Amino acid sequence: MKYKCIKEMCLPKCDGDGFEIPNEYGFVTVGSIWERDDGTSFIGGDVHLDSLNDDSDFGWLEMPLEDLRENFVLIE
Repeated sequence: MKYKCIKEMCLPKCDGDGFEIPNEYGFVTVGSIWERDDGTSFIGGDVHLDSLNDDSDFGWLEMPLEDLRENFVLIE
């Protein structure tokens, strides 16, 4: 399933092991496209999304289902 961001989000960045990097943040931009992967969970989020954008601050995101519903719409 593919989702489009409808509300900009500022989130902490994580290292390769899934730990937050102190004082480093990135943006999820409106219009960016993400693919849901229900078979992956790095940090225990309800929903794992992989970026389909070359210019994203994040390669992946994990979040509660409520945040997905508030900030993304299903497009495929």
